[in-house]
Amino acid sequence: MREFLIDPKRDPEQEYTIHLFEFCNLRCAFCWQNHEDTIGIDNVVDKLPSIEKFVSKEMYMKVTFNIMGGEVFAPAIYNRNLNEGYKLLSKGIQKICQRYDKEFSINWVSNLVTSPDGNELIMDLLKWSREEDIPCRLTTSYDPRGRFNKKDFEIFKSNVEYWGDEVTCFSCLLTKPNINFYLNEGDEYFDYLYNQGKYIYFDYYMPDEHAKYNMPSDELLLKFFKHCVDKYPNVHPVRDWIFNKKNYASCRVSKLVLADGTLCQCGNLVQDEKSLSQYKSPIKRKDNSIIENSFLEKYNCASCEFLDRCTLGCFMNHDYRYKEELNECIYKLTHRYIEDVRVQRNYIAT
Repeated sequence: MREFLIDPKRDPEQEYTIHLFEFCNLRCAFCWQNHEDTIGIDNVVDKLPSIEKFVSKEMYMKVTFNIMGGEVFAPAIYNRNLNEGYKLLSKGIQKICQRYDKEFSINWVSNLVTSPDGNELIMDLLKWSREEDIPCRLTTSYDPRGRFNKKDFEIFKSNVEYWGDEVTCFSCLLTKPNINFYLNEGDEYFDYLYNQGKYIYFDYYMPDEHAKYNMPSDELLLKFFKHCVDKYPNVHPVRDWIFNKKNYASCRVSKLVLADGTLCQCGNLVQDEKSLSQYKSPIKRKDNSIIENSFLEKYNCASCEFLDRCTLGCFMNHDYRYKEELNECIYKLTHRYIEDVRVQRNYIAT
């Protein structure tokens, strides 16, 4: 079923996620990595053969590389030597993409809890990249719960101002604590980012050993999606649901290169066996088609009136064994709500 319903909805710009290492200066409550691990820091260019394996078989002509840790700019490790390694890695990616005639760009994914000296090195990296015709940008994440202590949050906010439009995307995770905070307390800083016109994208939580604390119920997700339609219609993917007649699927079947060089098909599939046992469907680390088909059959996507507009969400998130589910698809219920709002507010989809 997936080849008829999902494959036509794949984004023609493929996405690769490159985990250079897992070392990080934060300890986010929803992250599966070992942030004391230093594997990969001294040899970031060693990821190039794994990257070429993916690119050489890539059918799409555009590729985005999300380069991340851990934290690639963590103050304890980020120095001129590592910065030179990042330049060599970037140049290697450019040569590989030229070899296989691919258009590409690089996202440097950072928590922005960086030092002034680190910011100077980042500026040098971005300037050098553009001089070398290597398209690059900064992206970051913002979560009101489970990410920052008070000191780190102040550093983050200061760096958001420092970098300005260099930061092209703010990713926010749909965890239960985050959603409850948005709904029940309100988030002044999120409102600030939204009112500044920042590109904000809500991403799905990947179930791990802390899933019982972090995993939102379908009911809570639905409530939050409606809240966004009413108060934050320009966040993604809500804006896409409202204003686009057709959308690509949220799941881009991202290709991952892990810190140890392992290749993987989905971020959820890199977890340990204990975490993977929490899913209802059988897990194959390089293929999640069983879970995709399970979702499509359960919610009868083939006959859904909103299929073209729907982004379908994260299939593995919905396959979590202990997820509190509604009987009806939350995306269908959200789209019905949008249809009612569309009439009231004269929204026009194109």
